[in-house]
Amino acid sequence: MYTLYYAPGACSLSVHVTLEELGADYKLHKVDMSKGEHKSPEFLKINPRGQVGALTTPDGSVSENAAMIIYLNDKHGNKLIPADGFERLKAMQWLMFANSGLHGAYSKVKHVESCGGSDEMIKKSCENVQAQWDEIEAELERNGTKFLAGDTITAGDVYATVVSNWSFIPNLPKFGPKTKELLKAVSTMPAYQRALEQEEIEYKALAA
Repeated sequence: MYTLYYAPGACSLSVHVTLEELGADYKLHKVDMSKGEHKSPEFLKINPRGQVGALTTPDGSVSENAAMIIYLNDKHGNKLIPADGFERLKAMQWLMFANSGLHGAYSKVKHVESCGGSDEMIKKSCENVQAQWDEIEAELERNGTKFLAGDTITAGDVYATVVSNWSFIPNLPKFGPKTKELLKAVSTMPAYQRALEQEEIEYKALAA
């Protein structure tokens, strides 16, 4: 049995969708960050950095969403990350991109805003977010595939779709046509829809 410590719609949603897609036995523990629960002594025992997500497993606790996703896939049939070969490498590549490049670009916008950065600094940070989405579109165009690592959904597609729904940045990115197809396919997965329902959130990234 796993326990996922999550905040609704946060990056932990990528792990939640993974648990659902893999059919793993788990329970949820909501962390109310507005009340500072992520800094509570109880949660800091799970993740000393005070961040969601975090996962308790039969082997111990783990943080970092990409690490959790890899661990779960290796334990439960490698449905979202192939077990070996170049296909595994490609899936891992795009999971890492979503976890660091894409997620990191959004985090930088939030950091610049919270530090009182200038309008120009915020603008540059938003342009970096757009550049990450442009890279995704370019990859899909270049390879002629429906998803980032090929013609089946992998963990990077799931993570990118989670990030696409974040609306806290002042200049929302524009998604290319192939990226929109990817986001629609992933966000309508039964596992994704179940996770959204359980976290009581709505996928709105493609509403415009």
